[in-house]
Amino acid sequence: MVLFLAKVAFANPIIVDPLGSIPSVIVLGGAITVEACLVTLLLLFFNMSVKPLFLALFFGNLVLYFVVFLPLLDLLPSLWMTEILIVTADGIMIKLISLCEMFQEMYFKGLKWKYAFLIGMLGNSISYYVGTIMYG
Repeated sequence: MVLFLAKVAFANPIIVDPLGSIPSVIVLGGAITVEACLVTLLLLFFNMSVKPLFLALFFGNLVLYFVVFLPLLDLLPSLWMTEILIVTADGIMIKLISLCEMFQEMYFKGLKWKYAFLIGMLGNSISYYVGTIMYG
């Protein structure tokens, strides 16, 4: 339903005015929700707790979007350079979240850095893809 609403809205997740544009909020929310869902599902293989993990990833991605992505988008000449840096930041966030006991289940398997970055890359790829499809 969210994807359909965003597709109808024709909003661009890169050119966003989140405080003044409902279509932009729909696209951004849809992309971040899908990314948080995918990353949460992937981290279940490492025995991490679903509910707090999803919330941490959702709000963590919102923070990364506004604090890292948008400023880098203005500073760097290429969207791809910005995406590489945001994937790196996302991988670091995922690794740090995995170190907190509140996100770990009883049989938690340690998350290696390479898996954190790989999961961050997959999550950001799906987020980028969803945002692109919703845009038009």
